[in-house]
Amino acid sequence: MSSQAFNTTSLLKTIFPDVKDIDLIIPHLKESTFKKADVLIKPGQIQRNLYLVKSGVQYSYLETDNKQHVIAFTYAPGFSAIPDSFLLQKPSAHYLQCLTDSTFDVLSYNDIQLLFDKVKHLERSFRKITETILSGVIQRQVELQTMSMEDRFKTFCQRSPYLLNQVPHKLLASYLKIDSTNFSKLYNTIRI
Repeated sequence: MSSQAFNTTSLLKTIFPDVKDIDLIIPHLKESTFKKADVLIKPGQIQRNLYLVKSGVQYSYLETDNKQHVIAFTYAPGFSAIPDSFLLQKPSAHYLQCLTDSTFDVLSYNDIQLLFDKVKHLERSFRKITETILSGVIQRQVELQTMSMEDRFKTFCQRSPYLLNQVPHKLLASYLKIDSTNFSKLYNTIRI
């Protein structure tokens, strides 16, 4: 992945191979830009929009006792959301914030519901996206529960090397549940 702008149509083509489906979605998209450190969602807010990331890096986290606990990173080509807040339209328990200047195509929850009513197979495609996200969350939990910190670090580096240069290492350490000092040691000693 790179920090270059990504074409939303290309992302939509990977999800919806039928060009007619993309033509139905595109009129509902609204481009939106945010600056580094802008907060998209705060705890207590309901996420009303799904962000299709064109450029930039974002992260979700929660805070307890003035400590950030990083949950996920999002970047192009992909979606950025607090999934349970968006899908269930319930208040978020987490923050969603831009780590870098970011550009999105935004699709509202209400527009998605209208599209589902209009074209039933679109709902199936979105369900598949949700299943993929759930599978990733389960895999991450397995890694956190069963892997050593060195193995978690190596797995992350293989899966998302791009983030090593885009995200502050203290946030990566939090995401991997590794002490910052140990993260630095791993970063400086393991060949990537």
